[in-house]
Amino acid sequence: MKVQALRQITLGFLKTFALGFAILASSGASAQEAPTPFLHDKTYMLPSGKKVAVKFRERRCAPGECREVDAGVWGMDGGIPRFVTETFSVVIDGKQFLIPEKFYRDLTNTTHLAVSEMHEQIIMELQGGEGTGAYKAKFMLGGMCGFERKICGEICNEIWEQSVWHNSFAYTSDPFCKSGIQ
Repeated sequence: MKVQALRQITLGFLKTFALGFAILASSGASAQEAPTPFLHDKTYMLPSGKKVAVKFRERRCAPGECREVDAGVWGMDGGIPRFVTETFSVVIDGKQFLIPEKFYRDLTNTTHLAVSEMHEQIIMELQGGEGTGAYKAKFMLGGMCGFERKICGEICNEIWEQSVWHNSFAYTSDPFCKSGIQ
């Protein structure tokens, strides 16, 4: 009688444990959503009074569009990118600020974008990736004359890449562009 009661208690415990484990596993699986492309569409009013509208949009790679990478793409550590950055548009006080595609197409798995201002420069900071593929990209806009882009790791102890772009089209229309980045 005691053995039979012990079996029933043990069996009941195992059924309860198995049911609880199944519920926990299924709720954990449904809580893990597939990664979604990053989308940022926001207008900022900076302390100087400048109005800055930023649109940054990633999209899923079309079949066959994205190739396996080992280097040259920020936000991952090898493999095939899930997303490609398709739009990075900046408008400052109603004027389009041109950022050439080659300066944002190599950013993927973006997770955060912030806009601030320092010494009359507009600063856009992007973060993305994870682990060894994590990056921080900082765009420092110099008036309408051009910009500087710096990229470093998640913990920004050293700059991994630095690019400066001069907007030669602005030199004739903006007298402050004589020395490049302002």
